[in-house]
Amino acid sequence: MATWGALFTDQYGNPWITPDTTPMCLVQKVVLTPSTGETYNLPVNSSSPFIIACHATVNNVIFFINKVGSTYTLSYQVAGIGGSPGAVTIYIFGYVIPQPLPKWGVAIWNAAGQCILTNETKVMNPPVGYGTIGSTTDIGYLVDKTVSGKWAVLPRVMGIVTGVYSGSQARPYSSPIDTLAYYDGNSTRLSAGTRVAPGGSIINVGYANSRDQIFAIEVSRY
Repeated sequence: MATWGALFTDQYGNPWITPDTTPMCLVQKVVLTPSTGETYNLPVNSSSPFIIACHATVNNVIFFINKVGSTYTLSYQVAGIGGSPGAVTIYIFGYVIPQPLPKWGVAIWNAAGQCILTNETKVMNPPVGYGTIGSTTDIGYLVDKTVSGKWAVLPRVMGIVTGVYSGSQARPYSSPIDTLAYYDGNSTRLSAGTRVAPGGSIINVGYANSRDQIFAIEVSRY
């Protein structure tokens, strides 16, 4: 327990903010309407922690992040086949220090004299894990949940599929299995899909499961 200041708890009863911690908040919300799968250079850097969450208005749109040099890039595409991903919404959460002061309301400073929270700060909702740890049917790329409301998934690799291209020049095939979030206006499907689908020319197909949960953030208030 901190020696002075304010203490809040979240809906799970966990300490939410003390003078010695800083809440992650919404830094930027980006809405894209591409005609096909594309990439977006994220305005972030490794010097400060950040969390990316996404959803699309077309089913089976996967999200994955790459880092080249100091640049982080978010890619999005309809799993395996391509096509229009509809409207893609990206939420960027991180630390904003100091927070801009409101004209009136509540403001909280840390022990270093930096404003870390005000009544206008859009604090990040806690990520929720979907999937059953220890399950053989409801974990990793096998998770497929439809939840009420607007949720954004955290991009992560949930497994990998491998095989061999058949034909006169056989060669290896592999594709990561990434997270997806499909928001239809009322509910959100959280699942996973492959970047490159194992078509009919692939033989000896095998799957490896990360056995991790899919994490998502409820984003209706952002």
